[in-house]
Amino acid sequence: MERLWHELELKKKKLEKLKEEVNEMESDLTRRRLERSSSASQIPSIEEMKQLRCKNRSLQIDIDCLTKEIDLLQTRGPHFNPSAIHNFYDNIGFLGPVPPKPKGTLSLDVGTKAVKPLAEQEEDEGTQWSCTACTFLNHPALNRCEQCEFPRHF
Repeated sequence: MERLWHELELKKKKLEKLKEEVNEMESDLTRRRLERSSSASQIPSIEEMKQLRCKNRSLQIDIDCLTKEIDLLQTRGPHFNPSAIHNFYDNIGFLGPVPPKPKGTLSLDVGTKAVKPLAEQEEDEGTQWSCTACTFLNHPALNRCEQCEFPRHF
């Protein structure tokens, strides 16, 4: 009976040892799965991040240029020939320096700056326009909304 009791105790110890090994293996397997799912190969390296940022910047510049070209085409009207555009910046139409205003205008000199009455400012600039998408009041010279980039004439 003692011998059986002793053997039972040895088997119980062996069973406990096997249970511990199984638990260690399971935890190791779980750890490996987590490492595999969030491995460093899925996270871009610093060099890859720099390349992605550079490509992103380049694409954003292309988008901005295309948006400006579209605005330019819209302002030129329906009879404008788009094949005549070779470079957006060549077609902006710089007309030279703005001539000085005559001295006989109604303005109040404050130091070196001239302050015009509000009515005269509105005549020079035109009337503001309200964006149809966000209702923001924009400067009359803008063809896109300053807040949401929605086109003025849609």
